[in-house]
Amino acid sequence: MNYTETLSWIHGTERFGSRLGLGRMGRLLHRMGDPHLKVPFIHVAGTNGKGSTTTLIASALTAGGFKTGKFISPYILEFRERMQIDGQMIPEETLAALATRLRPIAEEFKAAGDPVTEFELVTVLGLCWFAEQNCDIAVLEVGLGGRLDATNIIPPPVVAVITRIDYDHTAILGDTLSAIAGEKCGIVKRGSTVISYPDQAGEALAVIRRRAAEENDPLLLPDLSQLTVLSSGLCGSRFCYRGEDYSIPLPGPHQVLNAVTALEALKALCDTRFAVSSQEIAAGFAAARFPARLELLRQSPPVLLDGAHNPNGGRALCDAVKSLGLHDLTAVVGMLRDKDCLPVLQMMAPYCARMIVTTVPNPRSYPAEEFAGLARSVCPRVTVCPDCQEAARLALAEGGNGVLVFGSLYLASAVRPVMLAETEKNNAAPTV
Repeated sequence: MNYTETLSWIHGTERFGSRLGLGRMGRLLHRMGDPHLKVPFIHVAGTNGKGSTTTLIASALTAGGFKTGKFISPYILEFRERMQIDGQMIPEETLAALATRLRPIAEEFKAAGDPVTEFELVTVLGLCWFAEQNCDIAVLEVGLGGRLDATNIIPPPVVAVITRIDYDHTAILGDTLSAIAGEKCGIVKRGSTVISYPDQAGEALAVIRRRAAEENDPLLLPDLSQLTVLSSGLCGSRFCYRGEDYSIPLPGPHQVLNAVTALEALKALCDTRFAVSSQEIAAGFAAARFPARLELLRQSPPVLLDGAHNPNGGRALCDAVKSLGLHDLTAVVGMLRDKDCLPVLQMMAPYCARMIVTTVPNPRSYPAEEFAGLARSVCPRVTVCPDCQEAARLALAEGGNGVLVFGSLYLASAVRPVMLAETEKNNAAPTV
């Protein structure tokens, strides 16, 4: 297969398997040479902040001289973002060659009545690439949950990181924080060091503590008394933690908390062969880039892109917008039906002079016309524009005090190229 054929095959695969469990992943990986047994891992689960935390850890390890794999989802610009080594995406021809090897095996499974899912295929491809490239270490972001996620086929990771836990995917993971935390903590295995986000809800933290104790694993939390935010703005934040200064090009107070979570994970490596210095961590953090996480596309008036799609993400976005002094924004917003949409809209409405509601390019999307009813309950000025790219152009044309896209990473992925093309007609946004 060539690259285009590879993507068609992957995206044409079933999203959900007929049987729960990791047995299929184990058998599939064994047929591919057990690549998951050839690389040490850091495993990252949680509701919000997984991608940012994964990116910060991987960037710091690369700065420390380690050949570092990174596995994330979903992608924003192109599919190959999902698997990277030292910040470089898998080459198209390499992905196609790996998929060509994998396809006949996957077809055997399907013929036997046990079809492989899309996420399982992607995970296997990433693990194979990391092993074949002799990565020193790889940082894996969980796709959904943790306990039964395809990435959890790996042996005990060097470090297991639990980012902020909140309500999301409740139909699958459970409708209490304890139940959701229990699923996330499935990545905690005997022999790992466990790191938790510092501002975890009490019932979620209790589950994390219990799970770590059951596995006899040390549990570390960032010490917020050791944290001082030195400056923050549209281009990111500077902060001091445990006497060392760091900069991250990711705006918003929540990203500082993600960064100190990543710092604790990196400090947990001090007594291993993956030790990195504070200077290397600082260099890695400063170099980290992560699209659609309150990403600044233009500084004045600001154009911001964020994937906030659940109440916790909405709170983080709301806090960031407030801390940055932004108001009377033109928002482009669309969300998926299976998300808790109204609280997100309620939180963001005070900062929006206008909401342009649109349809997310995903089968699970609210149609724009229907979603407009929710938006009008919180914002008096609502415009319906079903085509999300046209919605982005409309928002940029109006300008005003700034433009903010939020509601879905799928939406961010679809409108980002259009918004970049429009904003690049002006001066490019500065980097930190």
